[in-house]
Amino acid sequence: MSSDAFSIESNGFGESGGGLSTSGGHKDHGWQKVTNLKKQRRQAAKSGNGGDKSEIVGGDVKSDSKAFQALETEAEERRARRKAKLEAAAAAAAVSGGEVSHSGEDDSDSDGGKANGAKENGEVKKTKPKKPKKPKVTVEQAASAITVDGLTTFLSEISESFAALPDIQLMRLADYFARVFNPVTNAQFTWNKILRDVPVAKSIEIPLCYISEEVVKVTSDWLAQKPADALLKFSLWLLKEILDEPHPQQQHHKGSKVVATVPAKAKVGVIVVLAVLLRRKPETLLQQAGAIRAQFSGQEKLHTLAWAYCQASQGDPVVGMALWVQNLLPLAVGKSSTPASRDIALQVIENLLFTNTKKARTVLLNGATRKGERLVPPASYELVLRAAYPNESAKTKATGRFVAVYPFIKEITLAGTFRSKATKPVAQQLLPLSLAGAADDVTAISSEACGNFVWCLAQNTECYKQWERLHLENLKGSIRILNHLNSEWKETSARLAPLDDLKKTLQALSSKHHNGLESVQGDAILESQLKAADHVCKALLRKTSRLPSCTKAVATLAAIGCLGYGFYLISPSVNPWNWDGKLLLSKTHSFI
Repeated sequence: MSSDAFSIESNGFGESGGGLSTSGGHKDHGWQKVTNLKKQRRQAAKSGNGGDKSEIVGGDVKSDSKAFQALETEAEERRARRKAKLEAAAAAAAVSGGEVSHSGEDDSDSDGGKANGAKENGEVKKTKPKKPKKPKVTVEQAASAITVDGLTTFLSEISESFAALPDIQLMRLADYFARVFNPVTNAQFTWNKILRDVPVAKSIEIPLCYISEEVVKVTSDWLAQKPADALLKFSLWLLKEILDEPHPQQQHHKGSKVVATVPAKAKVGVIVVLAVLLRRKPETLLQQAGAIRAQFSGQEKLHTLAWAYCQASQGDPVVGMALWVQNLLPLAVGKSSTPASRDIALQVIENLLFTNTKKARTVLLNGATRKGERLVPPASYELVLRAAYPNESAKTKATGRFVAVYPFIKEITLAGTFRSKATKPVAQQLLPLSLAGAADDVTAISSEACGNFVWCLAQNTECYKQWERLHLENLKGSIRILNHLNSEWKETSARLAPLDDLKKTLQALSSKHHNGLESVQGDAILESQLKAADHVCKALLRKTSRLPSCTKAVATLAAIGCLGYGFYLISPSVNPWNWDGKLLLSKTHSFI
């Protein structure tokens, strides 16, 4: 090195001068000039200063251009090779339609030469072409693929192949419809949204409205030939398949943490098969009403269950009413009822009763007693009565809808021939409920209960003894019933004739009043109630005793008249009593 330069450590500080660097006798007092090393290299290369030596002058590093010439030459060659390779790959891709590969041994660069090289040469990285999206398939489009001939052939084949296995045949049928509607996704058939947004009267036609009547008939006739036990299991399986929440399928891309979600397939095929089955064999659902109520609970499943009950109603209104009473009515008026559950239950019964009122009324009255059981038991009728006429503070928007439904429910409950085997047990079940209802402070409930109580007495004479046993325990209601009998005597006496049983019961009640008054000590309210009840009993007893006396008097006078006329006919003389009248009483007697 020259005399005016001295060595520098790798850390850039001089060893002499106590940390103060000098150049040509100049003191810099520890300050160094900050320079751009790359800029100095370029300037050195242009100036042509040769040599492999490096100097530090005033803290700046001066490099000979020959030291980096080999590296620059190598980089240029590498870029040229890479450019040639890209051009060759692009030409090959244009011929074969493939993609350009950007990988290779010479493409690796410690400073990211691959990306920088592409940018420096003005090239743009080609992206992988996107796969074309699958066309969206609607339910109607999928259903159009089903032909009657194809379905008939398929059903014949599985019937022959699995002749002794009806369960397998039914599962193959479900699989057939599932494959037909497999292209339909939840985005095209939002089942839960349809049930929530579409009224029940319209939703019951979905998805059968998209399928031809011929296909539905062929499927329905084939299902009707299967054993009842197999259909029971099959219907429950179908319902479970529909109610189970669909889980979207997931695909993991190789070498990536991204998870792609595939749209879940809609269960259109299963829904179609269940609708056809319930319309043809609705009793398969009724026989499992208890199991369905216990297994499928929850507000989110109520819409689908209501849809299934409506499908059964389409096949048999009696089955639909039974399902409503057993599974939906408790959700509408029970402790667990909500505005949503009440609305769903009322929509189902309104669709059943009011879509075709005349037909529904006739069918339901004829089926009021089904296999020895009442279609609407007295306990269920009582729930509807109290829902239709609640306290003023308990009224809701649904109260008016219950009022509209109540007359039909009452008529079905009391339907039956007078004093028949069908109505006698109903009377005994309804009488205690009516006795308690008569004591209600709501006037409408009390009035209805009194009328029902009279109906019970008229249908079954055993109800009189039942009344005697319950009288003192339900004194308030019993007094209101006695007053009802007294005020509506003309109508009630005609319904309860003959009055012998009523008279005996009134005498028994009066005796209970006397015994009760003797045992009452200091209870003024009970004493006043007993006296009021006894007063009405005595008034009714007088009315029941007056009617037979009048009847006997009329009968006696009629008998006397008949005897006198007979004596006149057999008398030998004309006008034996010297009657002045000229009444023609017999052809054998004449008057002068």
